[in-house]
Amino acid sequence: MDELKNKKILLHACCGPCSLGAIEPLLNDGADITLFFYNPCIMDGEFDLRLEALKTVADYYKLPLIVPPHDYSFFASYAREHADAPEGGARCTLCMDDRLKASALYAGEHGFDFYTTTLTVSPHKNSKLIFSLAQSFKDGAPFLPRDFKKRDGFLLSTKRAKELGIYRQNFCGCEYSFDYARRGGERA
Repeated sequence: MDELKNKKILLHACCGPCSLGAIEPLLNDGADITLFFYNPCIMDGEFDLRLEALKTVADYYKLPLIVPPHDYSFFASYAREHADAPEGGARCTLCMDDRLKASALYAGEHGFDFYTTTLTVSPHKNSKLIFSLAQSFKDGAPFLPRDFKKRDGFLLSTKRAKELGIYRQNFCGCEYSFDYARRGGERA
């Protein structure tokens, strides 16, 4: 797409594998990508595993990586109220809203043309909900609505993750999705 040629894109990255499903399509469109690893929802320990995988991806594509301070207690402060919500429900909506808002504000404050997210790579994420949340923000950079699972984005992400030998999780990152995955579900 010519609209992205030489445009500065802040790519909110939830993990290394999902970023692999978004980076190549954006690079193919000529975008200038910076990775943004803002994920207070990811449990301590798990956060470090995902960050190391994302650093490998950033190094591989020679992309800058921004990592704001990690504070799981911030996520826990609003998630506990929705502890019994089903996976993909109110708790997850609040979590996605927080990550998208932080990305929009950071992108706007630092001169990015657009921001977007790797959250749409997962077949378990509702892209329409993500787009709706992202487009509701009045402050920050404009959102680039891309459903990266389209055109085999998820398949690309798993293939590239295997090629790079990076950690690939089977849950979103919080204690609630970990429990869900442990009981046999999978929501990464």
